[in-house]
Amino acid sequence: MADLAGIYADAHRRLRELLEGLDTAALAAEVPACPGWTVRDVAAHVTGVAADAARGTYFAGAADAWTDSRLAAARDRWTAMHVRSRRDRPLSAIVAEWTGWAAVLEPMLPGTVPVPPSAPAWMLSAPVADLAVHLHDARGALRRPGDRDAPATGLGLRIYAHWLGERLNQAGCPALRLRAGGREWAEGSGRPAATLTASAFELFRALSGRRTIEQVRALAWDGDPEPHLGLFAPYPMPASPLAE
Repeated sequence: MADLAGIYADAHRRLRELLEGLDTAALAAEVPACPGWTVRDVAAHVTGVAADAARGTYFAGAADAWTDSRLAAARDRWTAMHVRSRRDRPLSAIVAEWTGWAAVLEPMLPGTVPVPPSAPAWMLSAPVADLAVHLHDARGALRRPGDRDAPATGLGLRIYAHWLGERLNQAGCPALRLRAGGREWAEGSGRPAATLTASAFELFRALSGRRTIEQVRALAWDGDPEPHLGLFAPYPMPASPLAE
């Protein structure tokens, strides 16, 4: 079993150190992967996720929002509140709040401390995967690539790939074989109808909705990608390519 607490703590440290070294202009940089957000807003969001996960108020419909536009809109309002409620606070206060909630959350991730009864079953992995995504969103906005071999990046790939398999099964779509980083595995049920090969980082970013449908289509496919493209990411894919 993955060390969720250790991986979350490591990603928390990486993003915190990145944020604390930024000047005002860098914190105000727009984040292409999160339209309308700045780098500072990303910090506010991951803080809100940690707070909600620790309190058991994580948006319960997050796992199913890809199936329902109303749930997707509610999810967007939930994340927007993370940003709006912290907009007038200095970064130092946001980071201090995040560190405090992380200290509450991390013992819950391995089961050392019980999670709140209202928490959904997937809550233990969701904050870790979300943090992995936003670590790279911030780096992309700053044009400072890095952390591609971080534990959170690898775990984020595993979590988002598993989520793809669940979507394929729910939609009755054929399984997909994935190849990345010397590994090969299938997501979904039955015999894979196609194989996709990419670097682990590129696959992670594509599965987490950080590549356009054209970018995903242009990856190394063996077989027809079309049956899988509409389910490939759980969020709307960007309209313009993200270069990272």
